[in-house]
Amino acid sequence: MNDDDTRYLGPTGGDRPRQYFPGEGDPVYQEPAYQEPVYQEPAYQQPAAKSSGGGALPMVLGILFGLTLLAAALFFFLWRGAAAEANKPVEPVTVTQTTSLTVTQTTTERALPTELPSELPSELPSELPEVDLEGWLNDLLGSQPTQ
Repeated sequence: MNDDDTRYLGPTGGDRPRQYFPGEGDPVYQEPAYQEPVYQEPAYQQPAAKSSGGGALPMVLGILFGLTLLAAALFFFLWRGAAAEANKPVEPVTVTQTTSLTVTQTTTERALPTELPSELPSELPSELPEVDLEGWLNDLLGSQPTQ
């Protein structure tokens, strides 16, 4: 154990423990002397040299250049194939068109009265059909006849 450490010495004369501090009652112990901090000028350092790797920009540009070359080759072969297809002679196509037309016209003539009556008839027909209005409404509405 170092002399600068705090030690527990157990109970001393009373019920309370006593804490021991270095140098207390120790004739060999000396207080450390205060030292003034010394300021030192930092040494000049060269800035860190850049790595010769080049970074990500040249890699991205290289990838873009490679993709451009691939696209150019693809379009070249597509263009050549389309040009060869366009230079083939076209075979004439025979088209036959048949048209038939059937027209049927029906005319129905109805004679319209030329004179309109100016008066109501004085006599109504004596035999009018009987209409069961209540039964007709019951059938229409789906209800039972009242009794």
